[in-house]
Amino acid sequence: MVTGILSEVGKHVSSRWVTAVLLPGLLLVALTAAGCHLGHGHALDVGELADWVDRLARAAHRRPARAAVAAGLALLAASLAGTVAGELGRAVERWWLRTRPGHGGRRRARALRAAERNGISPVEAYLPQRPTWMSDRVRLIEARVRAQYWFDAATAWPRLWLLVGDEVRRPVVEARMGFAEAVTLAGWSCLYGIAGVFWWPALVTAACVALTSWSRARSGLEEFATLVEGVIDVHHRALADALGVPLGGGGMTEAEGRRIDDILRKGGG
Repeated sequence: MVTGILSEVGKHVSSRWVTAVLLPGLLLVALTAAGCHLGHGHALDVGELADWVDRLARAAHRRPARAAVAAGLALLAASLAGTVAGELGRAVERWWLRTRPGHGGRRRARALRAAERNGISPVEAYLPQRPTWMSDRVRLIEARVRAQYWFDAATAWPRLWLLVGDEVRRPVVEARMGFAEAVTLAGWSCLYGIAGVFWWPALVTAACVALTSWSRARSGLEEFATLVEGVIDVHHRALADALGVPLGGGGMTEAEGRRIDDILRKGGG
């Protein structure tokens, strides 16, 4: 049974590695090699590219050992590119989610103007306060949960995660993976941008990939944040029961929420 489980996990990991790392890496290696050969002056010379590929194919046929070594180096370069793309993506993620205090800039101004037009008194905690929309969306999880239930979402989440079943966890995990894939895509866009130094069409590719990654990251993060809030909305009573905090028939009171907070923080304030 254990062998079967490990085999299935291995298949899943191998499949994800091929699609998420190896194939994009090989594409980048091929694009970079072709771009370095063509250069900026003949960037779109399809005839020259076809002749070059034909010469490579004939050379590989004459010297298969050298071709095998070149293929191995290409696979190694593709794997290395995948690792670098992941690290660059995490750097982009830190930039997207940076928490440097600010005033929300133009997003805050737009929110204030919209509230004024609609005759609404905005809630200060819900107004943009971070440098980026993504960072503010993550912050809003805590702000909304604190306003509604009086406890800290970040502290409560790991405990709540232990209480819910797989059917609840699955969409949250999938949304988080979608955001992670968008982050990695941003890393690939950086590598395409570097390839653009040698071949300008790669810069166009980099711009398209970067725009796609940003769009997917926004939608993925919105879905993830909404699901996290939804899990807390639906299962906060289960958390209170598990911690021995009885709730009344109405919504959670401030005293009950602060009691949960105190238990989760072990009385540490």
